[in-house]
Amino acid sequence: MAISSRLLVSGLALIFMSVSGTARAAPSFDCSKAATQVENMICDHPRIAQLDSDLADAYRTALRDSPWASANRRIRAEQKQWIARRNRCETPRCLGQVYHQRIGVLYGEVSGSGPENGPAQAGPDTMMASCRDRAAHVFHTRQSNIETKYEGQRTDGSHAVNGTVYLRRAEETFQCSFMDDGSRITRFVVN
Repeated sequence: MAISSRLLVSGLALIFMSVSGTARAAPSFDCSKAATQVENMICDHPRIAQLDSDLADAYRTALRDSPWASANRRIRAEQKQWIARRNRCETPRCLGQVYHQRIGVLYGEVSGSGPENGPAQAGPDTMMASCRDRAAHVFHTRQSNIETKYEGQRTDGSHAVNGTVYLRRAEETFQCSFMDDGSRITRFVVN
C-alpha cells in the first residue's frame, strides 16, 4: 500500500508539473552524467536543453535522409567540429546562437522536405516567406515575430534574404541563401 501511495503521489506530481508548465525540457543526454561546463549550462537552461534535443532530431534526420555515404561522413565530421565550437561557449547566448545555426544547416541537408522548398523560379516574396518559415522553426517562435527583406541576387547566381527575429529579451539576425532559381534554401546562418 505504501508503494502504491508513493507511485500515485509521484504520478500526480508529474501531471501537475506538465499541466502547470514547470516541467523542464530534456536535452539529448543524461544530465546526471553532465561532465563539462557546457553540458551543465545546457541542463540548467530549459530553452537550450530543448535546442539540444531539437538538434539531435535534426542530426538523425539529416543522416537518415542523406542519399550518399560521403554526405553522411561529411555530416558526422561537421558535427564533431560543431561540438568543439559549442564547447568553447561560455554563455547561454553563445550556446543559443551556435545551436540555432547548426539546426539551420542540418535542415538544409535534407533536400525535398520542409519549408525551405518552394516552386521553381521562386520570386522574392516566396523566398522571404520560405526564410520566415525556416526562422520560425529554428527559433521556435511565431512568424509574426520575424521580419525578412529580399537583398537580391548575388554574382554567383544565389539569392539572399536577411531577417530579424524578435525574441522575448533580445533580437537575432539571420540570413537565408537560396539556389539560383530561388526554389530552395541552401544555407541558413544566424549572425
